[in-house]
Formats: sequence, structure tokens, C-alpha cells
Amino acid sequence: MQQTILDLWKAIIASKNILLINHIRMDPDAFGSLSAFYYILKSKWYQVVAVNDMMPPESFAFLEASDIFQTDLDISAFNPDLIISFDASSLDQLWDQYKNNLETFQSTDFYVIDHHASNHGFGQYNIVDPEASSTCEITLKIIEQLGLQNVMTPKIATLLTAGLHTDTNIYYNQNTSPDTLRAWAKLMEYWADFRLPMFEFFKKKTFNKTKLWGQLLSNIQSLPLHSVTSTPFTKGRENNEYIYYWIISEQMFSDTHTTQEDASWIINEFLANMEGMQVCFLIYPLPNWETKVSMRSSATDVSAIASSHGWGGHKLAAWYQTKLSPQQTAENLLAQLKKEL
Repeated sequence: MQQTILDLWKAIIASKNILLINHIRMDPDAFGSLSAFYYILKSKWYQVVAVNDMMPPESFAFLEASDIFQTDLDISAFNPDLIISFDASSLDQLWDQYKNNLETFQSTDFYVIDHHASNHGFGQYNIVDPEASSTCEITLKIIEQLGLQNVMTPKIATLLTAGLHTDTNIYYNQNTSPDTLRAWAKLMEYWADFRLPMFEFFKKKTFNKTKLWGQLLSNIQSLPLHSVTSTPFTKGRENNEYIYYWIISEQMFSDTHTTQEDASWIINEFLANMEGMQVCFLIYPLPNWETKVSMRSSATDVSAIASSHGWGGHKLAAWYQTKLSPQQTAENLLAQLKKEL
């Protein structure tokens, strides 16, 4: 990987126009890693643009980087000689920006920076580390290996911190490693505002979002699986395993004056912490008549399920989109999980 990072730097030096892209419906890791690298390159006077099919969510506004993204760029006219993808585990996640510009992507040096285990390397050059907690962690490593930390600013450090915080669930998830915590400490030394992303993404609750969460809490669904052997930690008590899930309807969004963005983090906040949780999932409709599925697990490889739908993620945390209705999606997913569990 180190050689590929050095090759990336050679490609950057030789480039006039650099195109940065991340996955559709970007999360803080995709947003933070791309935006941080954008500002690093801009500080070196490179001609660089960032694209996505959709603008970042309004909840990212506090990071003050949303204005760098373009949704209507004429990529062929921009004529990039280098393309770098951040946090996308497959080509499908680049959506129309890729599909509508196949010739440009296929004829241009194309680097993929990612940390998902389901990413088998879809770029011409791939910097993929499934042991990393986040793409922001990898991006910090790239910046330091290329000796670019001298242009690190508190804003860039905070962008990277946002990805570390959210992809590790504030360093609670199993993907948190000593390297992750060392990266967090380095970013603090670069004067990252490490408390701000914690508050904005985890602590802050709007009145309408609280109403949505209240509806969901009263409509949680559970499916018992089987009893598991008691352990010294359960002190002889029988322990049951469950599939827990929620389905959010369009009516729920309408009644509470919320949007799909307000569904973020619900699965981590509640479902993933339910006692006996083996697998949990959250399903809700998207504006384009598709359905979003977010999954968490205590042991089951849910990334395999997501990959079968052309998406991906991690073993214990994954997601996908489908054209089926939320109810049909739930029925199919439950049937698949019953077979596997």
C-alpha cells in the first residue's frame, strides 16, 4: 500500500485537473475524507473539484465544507487527468457521476481510497485497508506519509475527526484499534475540534427528530431466534437472541416533519444496543422511490447480504438500497436472515 501511496503523489504532481468523488448519500467518513484531501490539495494550488450526485446533508453544515461539492459538473469538459474516490466500496456507489462518464473514468488514472472489507479493488490503483476504522484514518496516513502535515489546519483535522468518530461509534465499535486511537490523538495535536462532531452527530437532538424516534420506539419489532448457552457473565440466566428491526414509513416522516436525514444514527443509538441483539436493521423509503436498509450485527456477516445487492460495508455494519417497497424489503430480509441464522 505504501508504494501505491507514493504512486498517488507522483500522479498528483503530474496532474493539472484532479477530480474527487465519494459515494452517494455520503456519510461523515466519505464527506470528511474527501473534503480534508480537497483542502490539502488546494493549499498546494492544485486545480481540484469535488463531485457527487447529491449535496451533503444539512447536518454536515457545521463542518463548513459543503460548498466544495458540485452536482452538475461537466466532467468531460473539466477533463481530469486524475480521479480519486473516497469511501466507496463499489462502482455502483458512485452512481450517475460514474455511469454518465464511463469513458472518462476508464481512460483516466483512477485511485480508490477505502476501508470496507467488501471492496475488492475496483480502481486502476487501490489504497484499501479493511483493518482501518475509517477512510478518514487512511487519509490521515496518506497525508503524513506524503509529508503534507505541514499544511494541516484545525478545519482539516476536524473533518478527519468526524469520520473517525462516526465510523467507530465514538470508538465503541470493534473496528477501533490502537492505530485508530493514535490517529485521533494526532488529530487533537493538529487542533481538531474533537467535541464538535460528537455533539452534532451523537448528542444533538431536534424536537422533530425526537418525535420521530418516539414513534419508532413504540413500534419496534422483534423476532426471537434461539436460546444460547449461558456464560459466566450471564450468571446462569438463559439468554435469548433476537432480530430487532424498525420500518419507517413516509407517513412517519410526514407526521413528525422529518426527513430521511433524521433517521441517521437511530440504529446505533437504540437497536444495536438492545439486549440479545444478534442482527438488527432499519428500513426507510428514499425520495427516489427506493428503499434504504441499514444493518448491524453482533457476529453475523451482514456485509455479505449487502454485497449481494451490489452494495457493501463491514462484517458487523452494512447497508444497501433496493427498488422494493419497505415492507417487501423487510419480508425478504427476514426470510434471508432466518435461513442464515
